[in-house]
Amino acid sequence: MGVIAIHYHGRNRKMPLSGFGKDLLQAIRENRAFSLLSLVLLVGMVLGSLYARSADASILQRLDFLFAGNWEARQTQPFLMVFSAAFASSFLFIFACFLCGLSMWGAFFIPVILAFRGFGLGLTSGYLYVSYGWQGILYNLAVILPGAFFCCLAILFAAGEGIRYSRMLAAQNTHSASTAAVPVSRYFLRFGTILAWACAAAVLDTLLSAFFGGCFTFS
Repeated sequence: MGVIAIHYHGRNRKMPLSGFGKDLLQAIRENRAFSLLSLVLLVGMVLGSLYARSADASILQRLDFLFAGNWEARQTQPFLMVFSAAFASSFLFIFACFLCGLSMWGAFFIPVILAFRGFGLGLTSGYLYVSYGWQGILYNLAVILPGAFFCCLAILFAAGEGIRYSRMLAAQNTHSASTAAVPVSRYFLRFGTILAWACAAAVLDTLLSAFFGGCFTFS
């Protein structure tokens, strides 16, 4: 009986995956600061969701009260009021990053702001799953998360700008002779762009609440 040799080129099948992995690692290296800040936000979200799943009855009752008030306000208040509330939630975190950026020590506090924002988002998602099951998950996916995603992007950009400016202030303070002047106007302009992005996220959040909020009932 003859033996037929079959040549299997397994290396060629691994090339696309290997190429994608290299591109991903290169993108992470080129955006190392943004990747680290995103990781802080994600860790906060995980901790918030885990806390919601292990929370006792008294904490869940408080979350019930807060969520019921927020959901009713989204359904009954005018469009402008819902938009203002959505924009204010992101504006506070962006403004906190802005203020921290104006201090040479602010770079140490900005990750705490991100972790707190992630914790709140994770707490909301975990609470909706624990209290309402699949209905809570669908409401989270359809109404909350799309606007929250773009809002978190705006906060991440604000955190990056704040840390960069804070480090520039620290460098100017320690090496004043060799450090160029800090462009304050550019710092304000970039945060203005970030606020415009947060405004668009608030518009999306308001529209999703108007279109899909009435499809859910929570009692």
